[in-house]
Amino acid sequence: MLLPKMITWLRYSFFLLLPIVFHAIAIGEGSERGRGSNENMPQVGSQIPDITVMDSQGGEFPLREKLKGRHAVIVFGCLT
Repeated sequence: MLLPKMITWLRYSFFLLLPIVFHAIAIGEGSERGRGSNENMPQVGSQIPDITVMDSQGGEFPLREKLKGRHAVIVFGCLT
């Protein structure tokens, strides 16, 4: 008795979510995708800006000083 109800629920959920997924795919097809232009993006191999950011504990982290001579991937934004 429970299995047919679950199958029916899954079918309805699938057909309700399908247009949302197609819309998200259609929006993502543009090259810019609403994120601005690439003119301010740093080039691969370019020197890191001399700025100080906050680490995960709230302490200061001077980027150029701490990462000098190392390869790094830097993610900006809220990570929570």
